[in-house]
Amino acid sequence: MNYDMAEVDLTTAGGEAKVLIAGDWHGSRDWLRSVFLSAIENDTTGIRTILHLGDFGIWGERDRGFLEAADYLCEKIGIERILVTPGNHEDWRILDAGFETLPEAPVPLSASVLALPRGFRFTLGGRSFMSFGGAASIDYQQRLEGFDWFKSEMATEAEAEAAAASGDVDVLLLHEAINGGTGAVEEVIVRNPMGWPAEALAYSAESRAQVTRVWEGTRPKLTFHGHMHNPDEVTLPSGQRVRSLGCDNQAGNIGELNLQDLSWRELQVTFVSARPRRTLNVEKLYLDRPGSESEESN
Repeated sequence: MNYDMAEVDLTTAGGEAKVLIAGDWHGSRDWLRSVFLSAIENDTTGIRTILHLGDFGIWGERDRGFLEAADYLCEKIGIERILVTPGNHEDWRILDAGFETLPEAPVPLSASVLALPRGFRFTLGGRSFMSFGGAASIDYQQRLEGFDWFKSEMATEAEAEAAAASGDVDVLLLHEAINGGTGAVEEVIVRNPMGWPAEALAYSAESRAQVTRVWEGTRPKLTFHGHMHNPDEVTLPSGQRVRSLGCDNQAGNIGELNLQDLSWRELQVTFVSARPRRTLNVEKLYLDRPGSESEESN
């Protein structure tokens, strides 16, 4: 990839004082709906951007309905875009094709969802960001290459070196975990509670080494990542902060970042299952809680 080291200002026309940052959603429409309902309840008025840390649900026509639901919900509550730092559980054939066409710009996937290339630098509200997506699927040996596993899920050495050499940033957005990050993540890495074989562990370690190189080179004040499904935070001796976010159906999946002082407010999400409804009203289907809608027959 040919990196342009200049930062692109992505601040929306009305300005941005805060953004939402979210961990893995895995294409869950129930969780998507729950997050947006909770955003309303947590008074996120004025926020225009969600920065998503990957395993979003990019599967093309295999699950187009998830992107359509995201578009609908964004429009209903005033979110202008979801900028995705891709994870490992995405269709990288779609992503690679988009990044080849637009190597230095967000790639539109729907009306509101855009994917960010590896090493993409941008600013929001005067803060500098870098997105560096991808991660190792530790269960890759159980997956089918070209269907639910793609070699390009992991960054190359050249991509990591170019990103690391591009200069400091305020906020680094990752899917993969860095080495030496939060305690909860480090414990999982050391304990290997699922008993993954040595080859799988080595594959995962290689991926972490790549993103750690990027982290060391860009020296971010604040780093966010998903992937490990272990929400936690740490302030390192250097003063740098690292926050690992939870996944769908977990606490610690989404929060609000104040761009002025980089303070963080976790959003409490109440899970709402979208049980079958006897209604054709899309607004009721996605934005009303179960039991709150009038029973309409088709």
